[in-house]
Amino acid sequence: MQKTFMKGSIISTMILAAATVAPMAQADEGWYGEISILSTDVDDTSLNSTGRNVTAEFDKDTAFSIAGGYSYEANSLGNIRIEAEYLATDNDTDSVNFNGNNFPANGQTVGGSLETRALFLNVTQEFNTPSDTFTPYLGVGIGYADVDSSISYGPVANIDDSDSAFAYQIQAGLDVKFTEQLTGFAEYRYVAIDDIDLDRFGGGPGGIQTTSQNGDLDFDAFSLGLRYSF
Repeated sequence: MQKTFMKGSIISTMILAAATVAPMAQADEGWYGEISILSTDVDDTSLNSTGRNVTAEFDKDTAFSIAGGYSYEANSLGNIRIEAEYLATDNDTDSVNFNGNNFPANGQTVGGSLETRALFLNVTQEFNTPSDTFTPYLGVGIGYADVDSSISYGPVANIDDSDSAFAYQIQAGLDVKFTEQLTGFAEYRYVAIDDIDLDRFGGGPGGIQTTSQNGDLDFDAFSLGLRYSF
């Protein structure tokens, strides 16, 4: 609940700030490319099946994205950017709870990670300000993500599988113009990947067997990046 409130507060603040500034001259149109480094925080992820409920926690880790698109003068608020983006994350497993039993504990180890590789189509609204240097923006994206899990815990249990699923994201950021062509930006984003199915091997009701675990994955990320306009 606290994380959901924080996400809503950040996005609401960006919307309010953008709505209260005076419209100014719009930026130039054209193609651009960008790259960013992210710090990703994966929310506790529950992967459940009948009699086997797994909740995994992950370390914060770095990630990266690259994107390319086109910016054009769309309305009185500012330019709209349409872009394709590739996002890659990799977060190590920190702990696992299986049916109320916590790992690591009593010499039982936890290992592996959760990797995502996603492609998004993003639409971003920029908001003109009285400043020639600073431009806030809001964006949304839809796409497809591949999730690769290598989570392991206990003597034999593991979720070593991959799946692809629908993904979406919400972005809020601030551009800082360095030159006519080079812009830096700081950004918050929320990413959600819906309905992933990953095979688990290990014990539980009925003994050791392979079961299909189902759940959703979402994470927050803060990033710094550079955008170059051609």
